[in-house]
Amino acid sequence: MKKFFKMGCLGFIALIAIIVIISIVASGGDDSSDKTSGSNSSNKKQESKKEYTVGQDVQIGNLAYNVVSTEEKTELSSVLGNKKTDGKYIVVDLKVTNHEKKARMMDSSMLRIVTEDGTEYNPDAELDSYVNEDGLGFFLQEINPNMSKEGKAVFEIPADVKEYQLQVSSGLGWSGGDYQTIKLK
Repeated sequence: MKKFFKMGCLGFIALIAIIVIISIVASGGDDSSDKTSGSNSSNKKQESKKEYTVGQDVQIGNLAYNVVSTEEKTELSSVLGNKKTDGKYIVVDLKVTNHEKKARMMDSSMLRIVTEDGTEYNPDAELDSYVNEDGLGFFLQEINPNMSKEGKAVFEIPADVKEYQLQVSSGLGWSGGDYQTIKLK
């Protein structure tokens, strides 16, 4: 009976996680279509209030982000094997701190690279496993109050992109929607 109860609880948790991921993906699609319309200029005005750079703390909502370092690579190697790209991989080493009074969920879907022409690139969760020792990076990581987690996110972008920024979100789902921008290159 206890085993059945545990399996039922795990199934329920998995169902909730799937619903959260679906809502994130669905809202991400709506969000990107808004940015290609007339609201794009107002978003750029909000983001350009202050320009953040690598090494600076960026507070958004109750989360603080700090880009520790970035690297450009054409190949990733790990115990999983090698991955090569015709473009380039941007590996962002990031520290996220939770300043809320309760635990917060962090996921790499809260990050995106934006180029100077406004093109957006999402991180690749599979590639994150090549650069993080625990293999997870920021995949649905819970951060307790007043604690930090450090991990790496990998983005694949075209080789000819010269300038790009990292956009960080205030959270997942309903707690998200606000963004700050960190100039990477």
